[in-house]
Amino acid sequence: MALLAGCSTVSEPARPQATPLPDLERPVTSPGATTRERIVEIATQEWRRWGSQTVRLGRDDTACVTFSPLPAPQPLEAPAVTDAGVPAQGSADQEADADGTEAGCISFPDGTGMEATPPGCRMAQRYWGIVGQAPDCRQVTQPSWAWSAVFISWVLRKAGLDQRQFLTGQSHSMYVVDARDGILPRPAFHLEPVPALPRTGDIICAPRGRDKFLDDIAEIGFGTTPMHCDIVVSVDPAARLVKAIGGNVQQSVSMEEIELGDSGRLDGETNSHMPWLLIMRNNLQ
Repeated sequence: MALLAGCSTVSEPARPQATPLPDLERPVTSPGATTRERIVEIATQEWRRWGSQTVRLGRDDTACVTFSPLPAPQPLEAPAVTDAGVPAQGSADQEADADGTEAGCISFPDGTGMEATPPGCRMAQRYWGIVGQAPDCRQVTQPSWAWSAVFISWVLRKAGLDQRQFLTGQSHSMYVVDARDGILPRPAFHLEPVPALPRTGDIICAPRGRDKFLDDIAEIGFGTTPMHCDIVVSVDPAARLVKAIGGNVQQSVSMEEIELGDSGRLDGETNSHMPWLLIMRNNLQ
């Protein structure tokens, strides 16, 4: 009896976790899909729910929205890709870059785009619920409530990752540092610096804001280093093209089509809008 009781004990997470808000949504994935495949399928489903917005990160150092379900706003003066964060902890991820986009690139400033629509607000609120937060629709459009980290947290929980494998966070640097420091008993990810070629189901991350050109993974601070991360959903080495889906990219869930450099690997130099620093390698099948 004592042995059975011990086996049923739920261990405490390696770091504190917010209590998620009630959420009965259960994404439907392919029968027999592995956890890695469920991550990719759920991210792709969310992208389609948001209208399949696509952003091209080109070898020519451009960052342009190439497809959106909404018309381009005027004037076009926002950063190419936004970041993620939370006001409750003053997360550095709320910082956005100040280097705008090239002439002719479609850009959605804060307060516009899909997140400013009623359906977009409701979908972004779902992600915040995974960390126990309930922003209103005005807050959802503010940089201080940017939601790219909670998007990834939501997708990974819905794919079935538990607290032994991944801990949710309001800032990307929280779970990046978890993986770097090896705090979890059954980690779903480990870090690999770039240049490297990602695989589907991996997560690719870049520093942002004041730390945009950080080049040492060891210097990432827990919840203090501004970052952005996306889930890799397609890799074509022959075409030197990686596709990744992220939240709060151009005020929506967007697919980034990332053109790789001459090496055919992801690096921090090919496109200055997203100076990739690391790959969170997926340890799962």
